Amino acid sequence: MKTVNSLSGGGTSSYLAYHFPADLEIFSLVCIDSHNAGRQLDKKLVQMANDRLQKYCSHQNEFVATSEDPSILKTMFDLEQLIGREIIWLRGMSWEQMLAIKKAIPNMAKRFCTTILKMQAIFEFLFMHHTLPVKMRVGYRYDEKERSEKFTDIWKYATHCEFQSKSARWVHRWSEMIWRIGEFPLIDNKIIHPHIKAFWDDKDIKFADDSNCQNCFWKEEQQLRKNFDSNPEIMYWSAIQEDLFGHTFKENNSLLGISKLGLQLDFNFGTGSGCQAGFCTD
Repeated sequence: MKTVNSLSGGGTSSYLAYHFPADLEIFSLVCIDSHNAGRQLDKKLVQMANDRLQKYCSHQNEFVATSEDPSILKTMFDLEQLIGREIIWLRGMSWEQMLAIKKAIPNMAKRFCTTILKMQAIFEFLFMHHTLPVKMRVGYRYDEKERSEKFTDIWKYATHCEFQSKSARWVHRWSEMIWRIGEFPLIDNKIIHPHIKAFWDDKDIKFADDSNCQNCFWKEEQQLRKNFDSNPEIMYWSAIQEDLFGHTFKENNSLLGISKLGLQLDFNFGTGSGCQAGFCTD
């Protein structure tokens, strides 16, 4: 059974990759198809990312922007040099494609984004190129070990379509399979956040101040407000999507409303997000 490290581009999962080598180091990048959302991206890094994505994701659109902090691109290339092993880059459909299909903005009541934008790409890659299940390691620390309790090992996937003559329509048929066995080396070895911070302090790798999708509904409003300063192209693109679809990421406030808030200087910025789908972690 092959081992897989699920990498997010943050310090914790990068620590996992450094200390616990796996057969496959996998990074799934969340993409936006709008050039406006990526107009400040370094063109050389964009080309390098496309070269990586072309290997296994040539059926997807060209990469032009991401909803994650753009510094993640350089982080992943630097991490690969440090660990001395190939990191496989994957991507799923874009934000635009997902929103058109779901006709909704992801929020606390509709938590579909990580499954569609990250996990599906990883499942499809492993399903097509490797034997399932795999042993999948996720960077949950000992000080957040409760997250491992929500780890799921079942994937529901479409197998075929059947035509129903009575209703005169095609119907999808689905099946389920166990595709991964969870392993949590950081929990097993009682690794907590100070251990990880101390390890990276003297390493020449820069991690994003706020990891994962900048517009994530899990993030506090103050963090979202700060992200308007850090990555305005991503945040204003996201605000436009709220207006187009008539829904918001946060229950009680729109992103445009959040952009007008004052910054609380005593807020603990840069804590990433606590996505419950099983992949996003700092």
